[in-house]
Amino acid sequence: MPVSRATLQLRTTLCVSASALPTGAGGYSWSTLGYNNQMKKLRVVVVSSGLAPRFGGAAVSEASLSAFLSQHAEVTVLCRGEAVEGEFVQNFGLSGVVRYQPVEIYEAWRNKAEWVHKILDSADVLHLNGHWRWENYFFARLCKRKGVPYVLHPRGMLLVGHRKTLLKHLFNLLIGNWIVRHASKVIALSQFETRHFDSYRLPARAVQIIPNGIPVAEKKQIPLPPNIHVPEKFFLYYGRIEKRKNLVFLVNAFAEYAKAGGSAHLVVMGPVERGYDRVVRAAADAVDVTFRVHLLAPQYDDTRWELVRRSLAVVYPALEEPFGRVPFEAIAVGTVPIIPDRSGSAEYLKWHIPSAVYKHQDVHSLSAALLRAEKGSIEGAPAAREWVKNALDWKQISRAVLDLYREVGAGTA
Repeated sequence: MPVSRATLQLRTTLCVSASALPTGAGGYSWSTLGYNNQMKKLRVVVVSSGLAPRFGGAAVSEASLSAFLSQHAEVTVLCRGEAVEGEFVQNFGLSGVVRYQPVEIYEAWRNKAEWVHKILDSADVLHLNGHWRWENYFFARLCKRKGVPYVLHPRGMLLVGHRKTLLKHLFNLLIGNWIVRHASKVIALSQFETRHFDSYRLPARAVQIIPNGIPVAEKKQIPLPPNIHVPEKFFLYYGRIEKRKNLVFLVNAFAEYAKAGGSAHLVVMGPVERGYDRVVRAAADAVDVTFRVHLLAPQYDDTRWELVRRSLAVVYPALEEPFGRVPFEAIAVGTVPIIPDRSGSAEYLKWHIPSAVYKHQDVHSLSAALLRAEKGSIEGAPAAREWVKNALDWKQISRAVLDLYREVGAGTA
């Protein structure tokens, strides 16, 4: 449950309890690593960009990392009040998430809001997620004033594009560039994501590449709920239904696949943003595949994984995707993902499933990949799954983040 600031007057650091972590969450046993047992526990403050399902993969990654870090550090998680959902937080075993209002961080900069100072004064390092939040500037300024190093984890948010471009340029001109350039380190999810950093003129030494973790667990076959109807053979896209996910391109490539003799359907599943489902339906009408393109409301937990498992492949055509949890989650379930060569996911997975990678924005290339998936001729999924299981284990990822904290001087003051 969220913690009131009255409680904070009684204690300066709120910890995420490792003992509260659920055994089954993400398929992990949550056993300890024995990492740096002889070293002082770091006191880490994590500022989350959102802890609710509507914030997508970033929320899952931020919550997962915080939970794993808590096994070896004292972790305090801060998040905007309206961006926290209690059930979501509890599912990750997080306790003591502190809600704040953005104006309170500004007030702390003006030497008010004592509870903010109590948290930061006891911190060894601050982990700042996201970018387009104006209070992040005051978090960063407070860290500089107090001599607390901060690590910036933009999670794809440094790209100035897609929408509200003018406002983003203005934000960066006023405060955004300062936040990025004064960070002790900036974490990129992939080498591909560092392309988004060019305009910020960061030296290479300021950037550390650490991917997201992906849990791998056996998913048992289950019946679908009676209200969910899907064709026998289908490709699946799941994620937000909005422009940057490149769904019109996907529909056009699917139409090309159908003309080439492909017999499967396409299921597009996820929350709709700004009425973009109408754009997807119109695109399907324009290329005469309306009856083979199905839009489905977002599904979670076992139902989602069962749909992933049943699909011929999970197609994820998103533009400028620095990592993308979806392709890795598909591999974790045992289903092949189909991904563009210009993406963070291809950077990691092309070595294992090269025939699942299509040329960026090439309708014919994606169509050919769909045909290969229908024929079952995309090889390498078992090896890719084993790689994800080992290399993207959250234990390994949290260890890398802890090493980074030490590198920037956390805990040495």
